[in-house]
Amino acid sequence: MAGRIRVGLILGFSLFILLGMVVSAGALILPKDNLIADGVRIANLPVGGLTRAAAKQRLAEQWARADDRLVVHAGPHRRDLALRDLGIAPDVDATLDAALALGRQGPPLARLSDAWRLRQDGGEVHPVFTLDAARAEAALAAFGAAINRPPVNASARWDDATGAVVIVPERPGAKLDLPAAVKRLQAEVLPALSAGRPVPEALDVPYREKLPAITAAALSRVDAVLGTYTTAYTASSGNRASNVETAARALHGVILLPGETFSFNTTVGPRDAASGFKVAPVIADGQLTPGMGGGICQVSTTLYNAALLANMRIVQRSHHSLPIHYAPLGQDATVAYGAIDFRFRNTSDAPVIIEARAAKRRLTVRLLGAGPAPNVTILRGDIRALAQRVVTKEDPTLPAGTRTVVEKGSPGRAVTVTRVVGEGPDAVREVISTDRYRGEATVIHIGTAKSAAPAGAPVPLRTPAASD
Repeated sequence: MAGRIRVGLILGFSLFILLGMVVSAGALILPKDNLIADGVRIANLPVGGLTRAAAKQRLAEQWARADDRLVVHAGPHRRDLALRDLGIAPDVDATLDAALALGRQGPPLARLSDAWRLRQDGGEVHPVFTLDAARAEAALAAFGAAINRPPVNASARWDDATGAVVIVPERPGAKLDLPAAVKRLQAEVLPALSAGRPVPEALDVPYREKLPAITAAALSRVDAVLGTYTTAYTASSGNRASNVETAARALHGVILLPGETFSFNTTVGPRDAASGFKVAPVIADGQLTPGMGGGICQVSTTLYNAALLANMRIVQRSHHSLPIHYAPLGQDATVAYGAIDFRFRNTSDAPVIIEARAAKRRLTVRLLGAGPAPNVTILRGDIRALAQRVVTKEDPTLPAGTRTVVEKGSPGRAVTVTRVVGEGPDAVREVISTDRYRGEATVIHIGTAKSAAPAGAPVPLRTPAASD
């Protein structure tokens, strides 16, 4: 019995001594409170035995000097960018959390073993990196500015010097895919950095080529002027001339594929200051009044006549309420945004291109297409005058019974326009329109003042001077 007691005491004493040794070793080996375990390195920078604050300062100093860079590729384009400019940066706090965790996880003996291993062999902590997506997008967008370009359709123009159509080839466009580029940074660069591997030598970021809708091959049959018409605006005011030229620019270069319908209002857009239009006289309710975009109808009229001569199918066209001076009677086309449009359809089997050039107060519109040009003649017939309208108004400023012509007016006109395509017995005749212009009303004021003219005296009919 006594022997067993002695053995127990010896074992207990031995365990006590062993426990004391473990505690003493732990006190020497285990990391101290608030200190990183000895032997720990962060990206080869020794931080063992340092406080969090001291390690953070050392990391900040080293990483401030770092200038890791990445070559970004997008097709033939490339740019060398700093990682920090791409929004990629080490997360100091998360990295220090990982460093402080070494030697402090698991049961006591495991922590002691880890701490001993760290003292003997050291331990490497890879920095934790994060990506600021907004900053990455900003840097890549600046790179994309050299890449992004809209596609440009092929076009055709008439060369007066050579008397031939010149085809201008298309140019493809491109656009950097920003969201996909940021995802590629997250997928390929961040994992390499977090694993301690060097960043890729180059990173291909996605971009999309944007092909133009109309190619030179599609325009290869455009070789002739199908119809051309010119009007003059020599006497126009500065504002009216500006409106003519602004509308002409909107038309120039428009391409109609076979079967497509052209809309003047859709192409030219709203007649407002934001679109470059100005106030100039317009015909409204049979009178000339100031209005935004005055003069645009000269452009629609010039285009209308070119379309007639090119044998295009007229889909929608309206005439003015009064005859106009820049085109023959029955050959005008008025427009009003949101109300009256001019439309025609390309009934040929090849593209048609509109050319509209305004220079030296002359507007020329050409329709280019596949030749030969049609043989078109425009005939105007059944031209006749219509009864003139008379409007009477009482005028208290004139003696009673006095009749004064305030506005002389003009009679209305009627006309029928026929298009003839071809010659001889095979010619095709088509009545395009039968128009009735109401003309300007004669306005007569009748006096209603109390001082009447003498009995039996003739009632004067006076016409005001032209300057009135």
